[in-house]
Amino acid sequence: MRERELALRDHCTDIKERDAKREKENADLRRELADARQETAVLKQQLQDHVAQYQEWDRRRWGLIVLLLGAVLSLASGLIVTLAKK
Repeated sequence: MRERELALRDHCTDIKERDAKREKENADLRRELADARQETAVLKQQLQDHVAQYQEWDRRRWGLIVLLLGAVLSLASGLIVTLAKK
C-alpha cells in the first residue's frame, strides 16, 4: 500500500512538473504571438502609409500632366492665331 502511495505521489509530481513546463511553453508562445501581432500591425500601418504616399504622388503627377497639356494647347492655339493673322 505504501509503495502505491509513493508511486502515485511520484506520478503526480511528474505530472505537475510537465504541466508547469507546458504552462511556461504556452506563456512563451503567447508572448511570441503578441510580438508577431504587433509586428503585423506595424507592417500594416507602414503599408497604408506607403499606399497613401503613392496616391498623393500619383495625384500630383496627373496634376502636372494636365498643366503641361494645358500649356502645350495654349501655346499651339497662340501660334495658330498668330499664323492666321498673317
